[in-house]
Amino acid sequence: MILIRPFFQPILFSSSHRFNVKLIATIATLRQYEDFFVGNLPRTTSSYYNTIITTVRPMTTAYSGNPGTGVAGLDQISYLPIETRIKNGSKVQISPFLEQDWPIGMELMNLIIREGKTWPFDQEFETMDSYRGYFLSHAAFVVRAMEPGVDSQGVKYKSGEIMGCFYIKPNFPGRCSHICNGGFITSPKFRKMGVATIMGKSFLKLAKDLGYKSSYFNLVFKSNVASIRLWESLGFDRVAVLENAAKLEGVEGLDTAYGYRYDLESLPSDYKV
Repeated sequence: MILIRPFFQPILFSSSHRFNVKLIATIATLRQYEDFFVGNLPRTTSSYYNTIITTVRPMTTAYSGNPGTGVAGLDQISYLPIETRIKNGSKVQISPFLEQDWPIGMELMNLIIREGKTWPFDQEFETMDSYRGYFLSHAAFVVRAMEPGVDSQGVKYKSGEIMGCFYIKPNFPGRCSHICNGGFITSPKFRKMGVATIMGKSFLKLAKDLGYKSSYFNLVFKSNVASIRLWESLGFDRVAVLENAAKLEGVEGLDTAYGYRYDLESLPSDYKV
């Protein structure tokens, strides 16, 4: 038996099975396997290799990684936590993930996947290691309420609650690893309260201070009007258009995706969150 270790769950294939090489490469790309090892596949037609022993690495590192704790590179940042206020004047703090925050972050991630409107994933993260390999592989942060208040649904919340979270990590490997990517989630009950804006501003400052030269967001969907408005208000440039990019909930047909870039070297050194 050949063990293929995918991003989400292990799959066993018999060495007697026939696999098209293109199919293997497609699966590796779509599942964002960090290492995809295939050996001893029999060749019966010109479409199959006699023996394949290779490692396929994804061209984007934004969707893969090793399970981490979200603190990579944070020894370079002296001003954490960042304290600021949201729209209603309540004090919040941007700080690194604590271990106790991991399950909350994973549930927020899976909630977004179930909604099916803003992220490309269609399968939830089933294990903490798989979530940590994606969201916590490099630097990751939470927005934490520092005093009680009332959420966007009119319900009281307590000090210490997580209002949102985001990560910063390389978008591409090797020679392009100075270009970072970010992923942002606002807890549903704290939407439209300015949490996303605070995360976006914090992202810019933190990404630059982590040493990244620019940021590129691969898939900002046309139907995600709030996200488009946010990035353009913060000075991101729309540099790419990918039509028929995603099948999203609530969108007829395939939605268009935009690519947004920010030149972090142009960010003022005294930039305020």
